[in-house]
Amino acid sequence: MMTRKLFAFLAFVLMGASFAASIVYAAEGEKPVKIEYRFSPPAPREQPGATFEEREAAVLAKSKGCYSCHIQTDAPSMHATPAVQLGCVDCHGGDAESPAAFGNAKLGYDNPYNLAAKKVAHTQPTLPDSWGHSPANPKRSYTLLNKESPEFIRFVNPSDYRVAREACGACHLEVIEATERSLMSTGAMLWGGAAYNNGIIPYKNYIFGEAYTRSGEPALPAVADDVDERRRL
Repeated sequence: MMTRKLFAFLAFVLMGASFAASIVYAAEGEKPVKIEYRFSPPAPREQPGATFEEREAAVLAKSKGCYSCHIQTDAPSMHATPAVQLGCVDCHGGDAESPAAFGNAKLGYDNPYNLAAKKVAHTQPTLPDSWGHSPANPKRSYTLLNKESPEFIRFVNPSDYRVAREACGACHLEVIEATERSLMSTGAMLWGGAAYNNGIIPYKNYIFGEAYTRSGEPALPAVADDVDERRRL
């Protein structure tokens, strides 16, 4: 019985390793493109300016180029309240200010003028072939992002835990620190549930999961006591 469970456990681990390897296979033969990214500081807790109007002007400056093509949005940011003042590049990075980053929505998405503006305004991947030169994500892109730059990850998904501290940490750092150790980050219920229900492990205290650091390395979530101990050091 123990031999069978050990064999099942090893098979489970190998299955996970082969799954991750298959995901990044598309990028193995592609040489990364060297890109000089425009610097985008972490999103601020509040905009510069002494008045609401001055802060709104700062938001517009960080979004104006984006609005030249993205003419409809439910809110200037993901926050419904106007008290939160964030520009597009605060969260996503990219370029909303250079003249070449401005498009013309009336010309249509496939117009060469807009495609050229998009290439300047949008943060570009270092592995464009793996992304299919398309705005749509390829299948199983989660670990493909480990081979990408943090700038590109932040652009396509500021809430990705690999870059969430930069995009959201000024206001939500405590939430980020908590969720980095949660099921939302590690997917432990998926891996642990599969292991338990198939008899690989005899308990429901999950020890399997999947999470990555900003540099694409495997993440090892720390328990609260470990975090407190590090802070004391």
